[in-house]
Amino acid sequence: MTLLDSMIVMIYLLFIGIAAWLFRRFSTSSNDFLQGGGTMMWWMAGATAFMTQFSAWTFTGAAAKAYEDGISVMFIFWGNALGFFVAAAFFARRYRRLRVETAMEVIRVRFGHTSEQLFTWLSFPLTLIACAIWMNGLASFFSAVFAIEMSTTILAMGVIVTLIAVSGGAWTVSVTNVIQLILLIAITLVIGYTALQRFDSPSEVFAHATPIYGEQIRMPSLFVMWAIAMLLQQTMSNNHTLSCYRFLTTANDKDATKAAFVAGVLFVFAPVLWFMPAWFVAAQNIDLLAIYPALEQSANNAAYLYYIQHYMPQGLLGLVMVALVAATIAPLSSAHNRNAGIVVKSLYQVWFNPNATSRQQLMVGKIATVVSGVLATATALLLASVESYSLFDMMIVFAAFIQMPINIPSLLALVSLKTPNWSGWATVMVGCAVSLFMMFIFDVQWLSSLPLTPRESKDLSVVATLAVHLLVTGGFFLFTRVFYAKESPSIQQSRTALAIQLATPISDEELSPINHKQGLYVGSITALAGMLLILAGVVLTGSSQSIFVAIGCIVLLFSLFLLQPTQHSKRTWQKQKTK
Repeated sequence: MTLLDSMIVMIYLLFIGIAAWLFRRFSTSSNDFLQGGGTMMWWMAGATAFMTQFSAWTFTGAAAKAYEDGISVMFIFWGNALGFFVAAAFFARRYRRLRVETAMEVIRVRFGHTSEQLFTWLSFPLTLIACAIWMNGLASFFSAVFAIEMSTTILAMGVIVTLIAVSGGAWTVSVTNVIQLILLIAITLVIGYTALQRFDSPSEVFAHATPIYGEQIRMPSLFVMWAIAMLLQQTMSNNHTLSCYRFLTTANDKDATKAAFVAGVLFVFAPVLWFMPAWFVAAQNIDLLAIYPALEQSANNAAYLYYIQHYMPQGLLGLVMVALVAATIAPLSSAHNRNAGIVVKSLYQVWFNPNATSRQQLMVGKIATVVSGVLATATALLLASVESYSLFDMMIVFAAFIQMPINIPSLLALVSLKTPNWSGWATVMVGCAVSLFMMFIFDVQWLSSLPLTPRESKDLSVVATLAVHLLVTGGFFLFTRVFYAKESPSIQQSRTALAIQLATPISDEELSPINHKQGLYVGSITALAGMLLILAGVVLTGSSQSIFVAIGCIVLLFSLFLLQPTQHSKRTWQKQKTK
């Protein structure tokens, strides 16, 4: 890594710090800190929705999947696109119309106090585990490739992310997500385009792969089933209640729909550019294990990096490190902010201080953010200190064991309103039993009379697990409808009121004034970043020049889009304030 690469990373972190410092003043109450006051622009909410749905794994583990199995990996990310389009069509506006601040409040409104507490105590540790895995994945990759100590990367990420999240809550998290989205799209767009240009024609991208979905699958029907399973799984992941926080920050239900739609559009096209370098490296038949022996069996994770090191000019490695760090900071900071909301609304106000003032909630939210950051960092350091991967694998199994049972009832919560309150926690219990059976008793060989390849076995296991959960766990939830008539009249009345609320758009009288300075600030910061990239391109020589200028121009175009409506919006905001 050259001095130029290091300078690029440092300047990027400086820009993120400036953005967090500017927007810390936007969070003056607990509502601002946890939900952005429900006044964020749709493009800011959409950027957060997009950025929180992937991590550095996209450019390491997912790139390895693209390198090994061709087009297969696209169905995971197209599943995200489908999920956000479904959200735009149905879920996003319904979640926003609930007029709540956190995801757990949705659970309370729909299933009552008991289910809210169960979901709270299960989701909080799951979020910490996910954060630790994201940090550990980035740290192990940096350690093997750049010889940076894992503990150094983990501690640095832990401190940076916690400072971003605690400085201004939802505001600083969302603003930094927008800036990181613009940089990520610009960098990967140019790099992906250069990889595509190296093919004689677009049809040759998968010419080396026979079939195009990779090897070790003898039955095309199994690949089709796996692809459908990925589309369904990611659609569920993007629309269940615990992920709805991304739509609660918008000004109204229409903006929530726009936010979901823009995230869906990004997921249609962006992954093609992300994986183009890995497909090109695969077409060259490069032995990555021989080049990155320190990565051992994970050497294919370096497919994207190999392209940067061997086919891209000076300085691009620093930009790729920026992309990797950005893809990790975004979901981490959002996770800490989400945990803070859970602690404030579902623990502190429920068990300790039901009549807490806004200032008290704000202080508890900041403390909870710091605690979440410290615990996630400590967990990541623990994983890094384990010589074998037994603990790491155990954490992943634990997450898989709990996640699907939680996702199904929280997904169906607003689809079928006429189930009893206990259907929430009861479905989680049934789902856990299903997961237990599928992981420790079920043998995938039961489904085939012929021996299966390792990939066939893994893919069929994924398909079978999802199918059983949909049939048994989802079926149980819908079956509880027969007991709804036995619920108390008060619960049935509240459910009727909930149905009316879900059908009632947010009125103009309910809207908080939108401070359109958010567009001015974000646009100015990104414009400065774009100009610096263009300036760097002018100073550099050779092929680096055109690439830096191209990336800078794309960033500058995004900034002009953010700045362009500022004057009109500012007048609108002033009118709203005077009402």
